Amino acid sequence: MLNVFDIARLAIGTAAKVAAKVPAVDNRFHINDRFDGPWPEGPFLWLHGASLGECKMLLNLSKFLQEDLENCPKILITTQKVEVLKFLKESDAGIEAAIAPADSPIALKKFISQVKPLGLILGENELWPGYLSSMRRISAKPSIAIVSGRYRASLPGIDFSGVGFASMQTGGDLSRFLNVAAKSNIGKMMIGGDWKLLPWVRKGEDVKAPENPTVDTVFVSMHMTEWASLCRMVVSSIKRQESVVLIPRRLTEVNAFRKALSDQELTVVEWPLVQKGAVSLVSKYGQTKEVLATAKTAVVGGSFSRGIGVHDFWEPLQAGVATCVGPFATGQKEAVASLVNAGVIAQLQSTAGFAKRNIPDARVVSTYLTNERTKIQDSYEQLVEFLGDLYK
Repeated sequence: MLNVFDIARLAIGTAAKVAAKVPAVDNRFHINDRFDGPWPEGPFLWLHGASLGECKMLLNLSKFLQEDLENCPKILITTQKVEVLKFLKESDAGIEAAIAPADSPIALKKFISQVKPLGLILGENELWPGYLSSMRRISAKPSIAIVSGRYRASLPGIDFSGVGFASMQTGGDLSRFLNVAAKSNIGKMMIGGDWKLLPWVRKGEDVKAPENPTVDTVFVSMHMTEWASLCRMVVSSIKRQESVVLIPRRLTEVNAFRKALSDQELTVVEWPLVQKGAVSLVSKYGQTKEVLATAKTAVVGGSFSRGIGVHDFWEPLQAGVATCVGPFATGQKEAVASLVNAGVIAQLQSTAGFAKRNIPDARVVSTYLTNERTKIQDSYEQLVEFLGDLYK
């Protein structure tokens, strides 16, 4: 019997299929792919993330599960973003990748029939009602895990009884999730930190600043909507004859950034070329780690425009790069506040203070991340135990 969620999802799905008949709409949003695949033949352990940051985390997680989980099933990672799908398919992680199914009864029926998911791992806050209810229907026991979870709110009445494991990033995330999921009797729930740090945790290495850095400041994952703030900071850096690297969040905005920089009569070069008094523009995915290995300081995008959501500040931190965010920390307010209070990252309330921003003490950063390592390692081991019990 259809419930109110199923009826709403069915109606939305019907409207989307009608829209997909317009070629320009389907080419942009890949609606038919979200309803009809192609999806690989299962069975699979299904991992799902929204965009690049979450999928990078799940890609690393899949590598470690293949090492640590006895008789690990084949792994499928799905994403909402077409551009991220290309990144996943080009990885060497030994996984399958596909566009995520629409949260529609028809799409999920086709997806589950083809993929035959043995379990589902949701990254961060991807709590799609249809994904949760579909896995509950096909599984004899709770088979859904939430990892690196962030939770603010969800539609009332969502059934969380299919969730058997939840590792949330902060105490606030865990407390809010408990309030809505208390009746579901989830077996394992904990504060497990941000799993974007998982590769660093596995290596067991101390945080070390890059040796002989050639980049004074890297602006990471910036949006064109942040241009006004970004421009002031870049100009400030160039006036001091610093070397700057700009990593756009979206490749589709690379040319817009190039034009905007040129309009300011700034010298623009192409990464990996770096020079004092110039902006080096990154135009390919997957270059952030390489850039950070040469950087003194980093400024994280998504934090200079209200509503976007601050991007991954852990990546520069674990690379030993002094890290700064802007005034907006949508999606990560608690984590950012904790890190600022602990002196681990700096936060600008306006770009006027950019040149004199605080540079966090490397020893403070190292101590903080060591504590995070213990938290993340423990929660990861409990996920492996949960999955092991699931496949007995």
